Amino acid sequence: MAETEKQNQEGAPNGGGGGADGGGGASGAGSAGSGSTGPQPPEERSARLQQKLDSLPPSPGVYIMKDADGHIIYVGKAVNLRNRVRSYFTAGDDGRLLYPSLVERIRDLDYVVTNTEKEALILENNFIKQFKPKYNLRLTDDKSYILLAINMTEPYPRVQLPSGKQRAEMSKVQKEGVKKNGMIYFGPYTSSRAARETIRLLNRVFPLRKCKDIEIRRGRRPCLHHQMGKMCGYCSGMDEASYRKMLDQVIMVLNGKYGEVLETLTEQMAQEAKEQRFERAAQVRDRIRAIQRTFEKQVITSVSSPDRDIFGHFVAPGVIEIVAMFVRDGKLGDLATFNFELQQFSPEEVFASFLKQFYSQQRFIPKEVLIPVETEDADPLAAYLSDLKGEKVEVLTPRRGEKTDLVELARRNAENSFRARVSAKESDVRLLELLQQKLELRSLPERIECFDISNIQGRLAVGAMVTFDRAMPNKNRYRRYKIRTVTQSDDFAMMREVLLRHLSKAKEETQLPSLIMVDGGKGQLSQATAVMEQLRITSVDVIGIAKTRLKPRPGLGPWLGATEKIKVGERIFVPGRLEPIVLPESSPELHLLQRVRDEAHRFAIRYHRELRKKKLIVDPLAGIPGVGPAKRKALLDHFGDVGKIRDASIDHLCKVKGISENLARAIRDHLHHQETPTPDNATETDTNHTAAIADEDTATGKTHT
Repeated sequence: MAETEKQNQEGAPNGGGGGADGGGGASGAGSAGSGSTGPQPPEERSARLQQKLDSLPPSPGVYIMKDADGHIIYVGKAVNLRNRVRSYFTAGDDGRLLYPSLVERIRDLDYVVTNTEKEALILENNFIKQFKPKYNLRLTDDKSYILLAINMTEPYPRVQLPSGKQRAEMSKVQKEGVKKNGMIYFGPYTSSRAARETIRLLNRVFPLRKCKDIEIRRGRRPCLHHQMGKMCGYCSGMDEASYRKMLDQVIMVLNGKYGEVLETLTEQMAQEAKEQRFERAAQVRDRIRAIQRTFEKQVITSVSSPDRDIFGHFVAPGVIEIVAMFVRDGKLGDLATFNFELQQFSPEEVFASFLKQFYSQQRFIPKEVLIPVETEDADPLAAYLSDLKGEKVEVLTPRRGEKTDLVELARRNAENSFRARVSAKESDVRLLELLQQKLELRSLPERIECFDISNIQGRLAVGAMVTFDRAMPNKNRYRRYKIRTVTQSDDFAMMREVLLRHLSKAKEETQLPSLIMVDGGKGQLSQATAVMEQLRITSVDVIGIAKTRLKPRPGLGPWLGATEKIKVGERIFVPGRLEPIVLPESSPELHLLQRVRDEAHRFAIRYHRELRKKKLIVDPLAGIPGVGPAKRKALLDHFGDVGKIRDASIDHLCKVKGISENLARAIRDHLHHQETPTPDNATETDTNHTAAIADEDTATGKTHT
C-alpha cells in the first residue's frame, strides 16, 4: 500500500497501488483520498464522494468503502471499477438504490487498481480476512477439511494425520500423488473425527505399523499395540517388501478402488489355500469381508468422473443454505453445509462471495467445480485454482446431463439440511420454554452460564464458567479463573469470588446471561444471589443444581429410617423457595441442565488437572542454560530417557546435533548435581502466590476438537 491509515483499523488501504498477495503485483491506483477521521457535514461528504466517483478508472481492481469513523464496512472487486462502484449510488428503474442501508453509511471511498481480475479476486479476499468488514459475508468455517497422509520415505509407512508443518506444505502443492517430500495425501474429510475414524478402520482391516518412529530407532521390545493382540506390521515381523505390497492395497482403498483390492486379495487367498497355508488364507478372507462390510458403502456417482466439488443452495426467506459435496475417484465422499443471512444482498451475490472465500482457505483443489448459478467470478476463480493446482481447473454451471443432476442432488441436500436445522432450532426453543415454565423463570433462558469450582483441599483452586446459547455450547464464551483471595478449602467463598469477577465484567460490557446456574445447593446459590444484590443485577434469573442423594424414607420410625433410604433425584434450588424442585429423571429439561452442569464440571476439572500436572511433573533437563525444547527433544530421541543421558560421557553427548563440548559438560554437571524430588518430599507452592497470577478471563474453547 502507498500509505497506511492508523485510526481504528491499522493497515487499512488508503488509496494508492497495492500488491495482491499471492497473485502478482497490482498497478498504481488513481486519486483515492485519505480516510475520514470523524463525521462530516452532508454537503462536504457528498462533494468528497462525488470527486472520488468521478476519478474512478475503468480498470479491474478492489474498492474499499468506509463509514464516518473511518471503519471499513465493505470490500468488493470489479472488472471495471468506474461502472461497478457508481452502480451503488445510481437509482434503478424504480427510483431506489440497490443497497440503501449500505450506501447511507458510506462516507469515504478508496480503491486499488490491479493488472487482472484474478489479482483483484485474491486481493479482495485478503482485505476481507484482514479487516472483517461489517457488510461482507465472512466464511467462519470451523471445518479444516483434513487430508490423511502417508510418508513414503519412512520405514514401514503408516496412515496418519499430517503435522502442522506438513499441512503448510499441502497448501503449496494441492494435487494428490507422491510429492517432492514423499507424501501422499487423501481426502478431504470435514472433521478430524471422520479422518481418525478412517485411520481406525484401516488399522482394524490391515496390519499397519502402529508404533512410533522413535520406537523403531530404539529397537526395543514390540509395541504395546502388538502386546495387546492388535495387528502391527512392524512388530509382527513382516518384512518391508511385503508390508509395502500391503500398503499399495491401503492406498487403493483410500482412493476408492475397492474392486481392484478385492480382486487382488481374492487371488492371494486362492494362492494361499492352494499352497495349503490355510491360516493365512483365512486372514486374507477376513480382510476381504472387512473391506466389503466397512468401506464398500459409498455412493458411486460415475466410475469415469474426475475429482469434483459440487455446490448446491436452497433459499428461504432471509436465509441461504449451501451444501458442498466432494467427489473423489468417482465416489461421493464427505459433504459440508453452510448457512448465511441474506440481509440486503441477493442469493447469487451471497453464493459468489461464499465461493471466493471457500477456496481462499487451504483446500484440496479438484479438476471440476460445479456451481448452481452463473457468476462473473467463475473465470478468474478458475484461473486462480489452476495456478494453485498446477493444471487446468474448470468452474462450470451445468445446464443439462449428468452434471445438472449432481447439482440438483446438492440442492436437495441443502434443502434437507435447512429443514433439519430449522426443526432442531424450533425444538430447542420449545425445550427452553418448558424449562422457563417448570422453574418459573422470568425470561426465556436463551443464554445459560454455569459455574463450578475445582480444588484439592483448597490447593490449586480454580473456577470455570461455560456458556450455552439456545441449548448449545458456545465455547468461545468459556472462561476459567485461578482463585486469588481464598487460601483455605471454602467452596462458598471461591464461588463468590468467581461470580463477582465475572459478573462485574459482564455487567460493564452489557453481556449478562439470561440464566446463571451454580453447581451446588443452597450455600452456593446464596453466594450467587448475594453477588447479584451487591452488583445490583435484577434482570437475571439464578438457580443451583445439586446432585442425587439418599435420604431416610419418610413416615418410618428412627429404628427403620436409619437403615431404609430412598433416592432423591437432582434437586434444583430457586431463590425464595424453601423446597427444591425435583424434575422427573426422563425430563428433557433436566437433561439439558445436567448437560450444562456436567460440561462446567468437566471444564473445571480439566483446568485443575493442567495446573496440577505442571506443578507435579518436573523435567530434569529444564533449567539448563542453552538447552531449549528442540535440544531436549534431540537428547531424548538419541538416548531414550534421562537416565541414559545422565550416564553418557561428554563425547557421547557431543554426538547429538547442536550439543557442544561446553554444553555437554553443563548438562552432565546439572544432572549429576540435581536433587530429584520424590512424592514424599515434594512440597506444594504457597497458595497465596496465586494472588500474583494474572486473571485468566480469556476464552479457552474457540473451534477446536
